[in-house]
Amino acid sequence: MKALSRLLTALCVASLSGCAEEEGVQAESTDLGQNSQAELGYDPGSGWHLAWSDEFNTSSLNTANWTPLTSNWDPVTGNCDFGTGELEFPRAQNVTVTGGKLVISAQRTYDNPRDSRCSARSFYSGRIHTKGKVEKRYGKIVASIKVPSGYGMWPAFWTLGADISQVGWPKSGELDILEWHSNEPTWMKSAVHWDSNGNQAHWGTGASGGYNLADSFHIYEMEWNSGSIIFRLDGRVANATFYNPDTEFQQNHYIILNLALGGNWYGFPSPDAIALPAGQTKTMEVEWVRWYQQGSTPPPTGTAITNPSFESGMTGWATWSPNGTESSAFSETYNGAHTGSYHLTHWRSSPFEAWTYQTKSGLASGNYKVRAWVRKSGNFNFSRLQIKTCASCAPAFTTLGDYGAWTLVETPAISVTGGYVEFGFHSQSSASDSSPALHADDVELIKL
Repeated sequence: MKALSRLLTALCVASLSGCAEEEGVQAESTDLGQNSQAELGYDPGSGWHLAWSDEFNTSSLNTANWTPLTSNWDPVTGNCDFGTGELEFPRAQNVTVTGGKLVISAQRTYDNPRDSRCSARSFYSGRIHTKGKVEKRYGKIVASIKVPSGYGMWPAFWTLGADISQVGWPKSGELDILEWHSNEPTWMKSAVHWDSNGNQAHWGTGASGGYNLADSFHIYEMEWNSGSIIFRLDGRVANATFYNPDTEFQQNHYIILNLALGGNWYGFPSPDAIALPAGQTKTMEVEWVRWYQQGSTPPPTGTAITNPSFESGMTGWATWSPNGTESSAFSETYNGAHTGSYHLTHWRSSPFEAWTYQTKSGLASGNYKVRAWVRKSGNFNFSRLQIKTCASCAPAFTTLGDYGAWTLVETPAISVTGGYVEFGFHSQSSASDSSPALHADDVELIKL
C-alpha cells in the first residue's frame, strides 16, 4: 500500500501525461536469416477479435494510422509543451520504422528549437497519434514496448477522447496505459483523468514486475468496457480497477505514443539534469500496437492449418533434416500438452537437426505471422519458430528461449505476395545427452 500511495501522489502531481492536455520443400541454410528477434506473442483470450493493429513491418511510418507532431505546439489541443512543461521539441525525423519496430528517439540539442507561440526546448524527440484516423470505443488496447532508462525519461502509451478539440481537457477523458518514471523503474504506472463537476479528477494505479522495465520489451495492456477499466503489465493485473460511470469513457478515444523528457512529473528539472548527454540518443521502441474488441470473427479464408495441435500425430506436418535425424521430431503425450493430449517434440540424445513444417498456398496477399505455444530447455545451437515465402527464402523467425511453462510466441510479420508460405519449427543441437527438448502446441497462421 505504501508503494501505491506514492504512485497515486505522483500521478496527481502529473495531472496530464502521457498526462498531456491532449494526446517442396527444403530447409534453408542454418544461417539465421533475416528479421531475427525474440518477440513474445499476446493472446487476448476467447471472445476477442483484432479490430485494428500496426505491426510496424513497413519501411516508414504508416500515415494512414498515425500523425507525427512537428513542434512543441499541439494543434489538436492548442497548447505549448503539452500542458506539462516537457522539455522536448517533437519532429517527424525522430519517428522511424525499421527492423519491424517503431523507434521514437530523443537527443539533446543546443539550437533552441521552438514554435513561435512557445518557449525554446532543449531536446528533440517524437510524438505520434491516431486522431482522425483510428478512433474506437472499448476493447483491449495492447502494445509491446521497450522504454529507455535514465533520469527524466517519460515514455507514454495512452489515449484521449476524440472530442478533445471541442471540449478540451479533462472533459475529453484521458487513459494512461503506460508511463514510466526512473525513480520507480519496476513500475508500469497507469492513470485515468476526467472532469468532475468542472474540476479535474484523477485516479491512479500500477503494476510492478519486480524487475526494471527499461531497456527490454514488455507487454502493456488496458481492458476497457462500459463499466470498468483494468490495466496489465505482462499479463499481471494492476493493483486496482477503475470503475467507469463517466461519459468521458463511453466515447471513442484515439492512441498516443510519445517519449517526453522532464516536465511536471519530474518536478520541472532543468535540462542539465536529464540523463541524456550531448551526442547520445535514447529510444522508445514499439514492436506492435493492437486494438481488440469483443466478439469473434471467422479466420481469413485459407489460414486454417492441418492438425495444429498434433492430436492426429504428425498428419499434415513434414519433417526434413540435413543429416538423417528427422525422427527427432515426433508427436507425444509425455509431460503434458498445452491443450488436448498431444504436442510436437524435438528431442534426441545425440546431435540432431529437424525442420518440421507445413505449407499453405492460395493465400491472399498481405502480412502474415505464425503463433504457437512452446516449452523448451537444454542445449540448442538454435531453435526457432519461423515463416518464409519460398523454400530457399530467408525466414522471418523468433528465436525461442528457455520456457519452463507453456509460453505463447509468434514470428515477426512477413509480406506474402505469391500466395505461398512455409512455416514451422527448426532446431539444431550438438549435445550428446538428453538435455535438449523443444515442445510445441496449438500452432496458428494469422493474417494481419
